[in-house]
Amino acid sequence: MNNTVDNIIKSYSPKDELLFSAIGGIGEIGMNFYIYGTQGKWIIVDLGITFGNDDTPGIDIILPNPEFIKKNKKDLLGIIITHAHEDHIGAVPYLWSQLECPVYSTPFASAILKRKITELKIKKNFVKTISLDSTLKLGPFTIDIISTTHSIPEPNAIAIKTKFGNILHTGDWKIDPNPLVGKSFNTKKLQNFGNNGVLAIVSDSTNANVNGHSRSEQTLRESLVKIVSQLKNRVAITSFASNLARVETFGYVAEKTGRVAALCGRSLWTMYQAALDTGYLKKTRPFLDEKEIIGLPKDQTLLICTGSQGEPRAAMSRISKDEHQNIFLEEGDTVIFSSKVIPGNETSIMKVQNSLRERNINIITETDKFVHVSGHPHREELKKMYSWIKPSIVIPVHGEYHHLKGNIEVAKECGIKKGLILKNGLLVKLAPDKPKVLGSVTTGKLILDGKNIIPLNEEAIKHRKKMLYNGTLLISLAIDIKKKISTKPIISSKGFFNDEVIKIFKNDFNKSIFKLIKNSIRGHKIKENEIRDKIESYCRKFFKRKLNTRPVFEIHIIKI
Repeated sequence: MNNTVDNIIKSYSPKDELLFSAIGGIGEIGMNFYIYGTQGKWIIVDLGITFGNDDTPGIDIILPNPEFIKKNKKDLLGIIITHAHEDHIGAVPYLWSQLECPVYSTPFASAILKRKITELKIKKNFVKTISLDSTLKLGPFTIDIISTTHSIPEPNAIAIKTKFGNILHTGDWKIDPNPLVGKSFNTKKLQNFGNNGVLAIVSDSTNANVNGHSRSEQTLRESLVKIVSQLKNRVAITSFASNLARVETFGYVAEKTGRVAALCGRSLWTMYQAALDTGYLKKTRPFLDEKEIIGLPKDQTLLICTGSQGEPRAAMSRISKDEHQNIFLEEGDTVIFSSKVIPGNETSIMKVQNSLRERNINIITETDKFVHVSGHPHREELKKMYSWIKPSIVIPVHGEYHHLKGNIEVAKECGIKKGLILKNGLLVKLAPDKPKVLGSVTTGKLILDGKNIIPLNEEAIKHRKKMLYNGTLLISLAIDIKKKISTKPIISSKGFFNDEVIKIFKNDFNKSIFKLIKNSIRGHKIKENEIRDKIESYCRKFFKRKLNTRPVFEIHIIKI
């Protein structure tokens, strides 16, 4: 199938056909947002965010652009949530006002959503809680919710039945024979769905290149107890706040090693409270607040912290720089990173770890000891899923290109001949007949700027990076029509390391300025654009020659 698209589709009402498009979630890990259409109606599966990194300085939250489905919202029947991770649920409170449709989620995800809605002071209650392993009828769609296992309570595969074929949207999953939090994997229901014929599976690809079978949380629990029992002094451990099974494991580890566990980080408390509200973690000894462990002996505390990915505002980042208001670590203490590195976060994680090492704090990661298990399927689990579902087509999502390609390779090993590696925005007709790309719909990224949601301006990002790496020079110039510079130019600079060069620039510029602008003042006219261009050209050549840099120039001309 040809992924090259000339046809741009702004609005579309599904005909007698089955359509699929990823607005986000293909070629990336994060920002999951998928749409399905048939017989004049649309549904959405997941609506998530991704987080800013070094490539987007100053931006914390990035949202998918819902423009296409927004224009078709009169035909939108609802949003179905697979689970409560931010990359699947995080955009709902921010984008719902543009879509205005019901959001269907199981109890735990609903609890998380309702907390977010309250925090954002949204008065409209649009969350509809559905039970585990239930069936939902939305227009021409019949949707079966199928319990799976992951790293958070109530992950679900979404089985979509239509007149033109059935689709299984896996969500995030793994096969854990002994989940510590939540229900077991509903293999029987998946097999029954597969026996009724499945046109396509939209499949998690995160670990498609990893051989074997993912390990159970139970085996990790045993390993962490052994590791922590051998450690002296304070122990801090960090993972994803949303990995509630891991948080429960940490509580168990603390109890078995004679330590008191405290939660450090707002998002951890949000998840913990939502878990208690929905009946989870009831058997776990209550966690303490970070302030409550101040003064306890070093070898009696286990600090559970946010910030496993090096997030600058998270607890672990502040602890690493000794800037946390309540928690401090010192020489001989240990930090365990119980998580994998998400692609793109390598630099930020290394900064945190290096800050800790500089203070002689011990670091343990998954490359050192068994301190993490993944919540996503390895190759053998994918093979089991494909043997149960027996799809005609595999559409890999939730991964970068090499993950998607790896998933297709697994499918071929299972005898599935059709694998579609798509791109975000391609609108694909899956049935009837052979899969066909109809065109491309609006995608892209939005950013949360304070309370405002605005498009991610790539030029602005380039500009911001340029300022970040090369500095900024501001020149203010007052000119009158008598060809005179009324006052000495005001020059200010930010982000330069070489003050001497700036001094030389100011002297040279002041000597050259009249010569630069004299031909741009003719009669009673001052040609501002021409003056700006000449000044910027002069500045650019100077800094290229002296520093081999390209600062951002801001030139202000005041006519008097």
